[in-house]
Formats: sequence, C-alpha cells, structure tokens
Amino acid sequence: MTEATVRAPAWPLMSFRIISTAVALLVLVQAALAGDFLSGRYEALALHSRNGSVVAVAMLGQAVAATLLWRKGFGPSWPVRTSLIQLVITGALIPLGENRILAVHIPLAVGLAIGTSLLVTWAWRGQR
Repeated sequence: MTEATVRAPAWPLMSFRIISTAVALLVLVQAALAGDFLSGRYEALALHSRNGSVVAVAMLGQAVAATLLWRKGFGPSWPVRTSLIQLVITGALIPLGENRILAVHIPLAVGLAIGTSLLVTWAWRGQR
C-alpha cells in the first residue's frame, strides 16, 4: 500500500466525539439541576453537587481523548489545551460552589458550558 492510501483509524476521533458529547450532556444536566435548585427544589442541590464530580471525571476523560487524537496525528492540539482549561475550571467550580461563592461560580459555569458546546460542535463537524 502506498502512503496516500493509508487511512487514519477512526477510533481516536470517535472516542473524542463520544466523550465530548457525554461531557456536553452532563454540563446540560448540571445547568438544569442548578435551575431546579434556584426554582425552589432544594434537593436538587445535592444532585448538582454529585453531578459536578461526574463532570470533572468526564472532563478528565475528554482531555485524555483529545490528547490521544492529537498524539496519534489525527487532530490539532487546541482541543487538548481547551480540554485541560475546562478541567481546571471544573476543578475550581467545585470548591467555589461548596463555599457558595456564586458571583464567580455562575459566570465560570456559563463559560464552561459555552466552551463545551464549541468543543463538541467541532468534534462532530470533523474540522482539523
């Protein structure tokens, strides 16, 4: 086989797509739980807290998938940097929320949701 006919394996991109989609869904659930709590359903706060930990683990998985996609030579490096920034923000959101520092927690969470939606959109559009 010549070099021109060798195709890139699909698993790195598909892994990134699946994980980034899961992250986006978890972030959407997180926003819904926050809204539920703010609407007066106070038991939603415990679910919001638990889901925040799940989001953090999923963000770590997304960073690993982005790194594999990049290191295997099938994607750019910016999703790795973006995923790592999102992981740091997620890590910061947990103590900010636990300490009720909402003036910082909420804007960071909105930024995280925007960044997550942009990253998952890129993943499914397949742009390099």
